[in-house]
Amino acid sequence: MDVVGDIMTKRVTTCTPKDTLLEIQELMVKHRISRVVITDIEKKPIGILTQKDIVNFLLADTSKRGIEEIPAKEVMSKNLITAKPTVPIPDIAKTMIKNKISSLVVVDEDGKLKGIATKADIGLYFASKGAGIYSVHDFMTPNPITARQSQSIFLVVSLMSENKISRIVVTNEENKPVGIITLADIVMISSLLKPAKVMREKKPVFLKGILFPPVGIHLLTAKDFMTADPISVNEDADLADAARLMTKHGVSGLPVTNNAGKLVGIVTKSDLTRAVASLKK
Repeated sequence: MDVVGDIMTKRVTTCTPKDTLLEIQELMVKHRISRVVITDIEKKPIGILTQKDIVNFLLADTSKRGIEEIPAKEVMSKNLITAKPTVPIPDIAKTMIKNKISSLVVVDEDGKLKGIATKADIGLYFASKGAGIYSVHDFMTPNPITARQSQSIFLVVSLMSENKISRIVVTNEENKPVGIITLADIVMISSLLKPAKVMREKKPVFLKGILFPPVGIHLLTAKDFMTADPISVNEDADLADAARLMTKHGVSGLPVTNNAGKLVGIVTKSDLTRAVASLKK
């Protein structure tokens, strides 16, 4: 029986409740991760903080603080769901789906941190075990929310927050995918989610190698932040091949196209998790 201890990530990036969002953002960028575990002085996990938590908090926060002033304890998810290393992998997939979470903190009998299991780990597991079982169209999300290149980046962020999604596909007039914007892209510009502070300080904003004047931030569009020419997958492809593509390229979702190259859906690590949850132990 395959268990969570076989696939979990053992080296976990941790922070304290007093660390700021700026410090955590820098850690996420440095290590190319989407979450950190918050631990107490005994190194026991007491919370988790994800990219989605940061974006949603900044959108809702009405204070005039910058991200360098906001501590993790205000933003982190405190109702931590944990698992022991011996839990079967399909069971942790079911737990993630039931609780609408993207990771489980793994602890020993004493409650000490042993690792973390994420949907990325589950996707890697399915890539190696799931060949020939399902096609992409069996688990893809059809009719995904999209944006056009000319639409405001702030509209894109609002769409992601309102619909509780982690990525938006940017399409052209023919409904073909030309780009993708993810939460990782938004966290990179999290300071802009406090536009009043940016305007008040009147300092140029450095984005993707270009300096933007504060007065021009409202002109920023999806095209300015999207990853162009995203990797896509055909709806009839083997789902395990999609999982391998995600793992190889380090992405969490792929636009799904039909034979005409038009967007018909999106397949994500959440969909792979649903597939693993359906496997027999």
